[in-house]
Amino acid sequence: MITTLKLFGTGQITIPKIWREKYKTDRYIAQETPQGLLLKPLVEELFYEDNEDYFGINFPLGIDAKDLALKLKEANGTI
Repeated sequence: MITTLKLFGTGQITIPKIWREKYKTDRYIAQETPQGLLLKPLVEELFYEDNEDYFGINFPLGIDAKDLALKLKEANGTI
């Protein structure tokens, strides 16, 4: 979906409601590319696994220490 966004005098733009509901975040990364600006939503948790010997967890919005400890235990298979 391509849409036109309006820039307000305060420098703000409004993300269409359908995108806000789809990504369920209020944080975005804006990146300048050769084609122009690229907006990417930040999600609360991103899990990725590279191979059997390595497991990575990424929390771009941060995470409570207690929740991190739980996620690490789950990743190590101790729970």
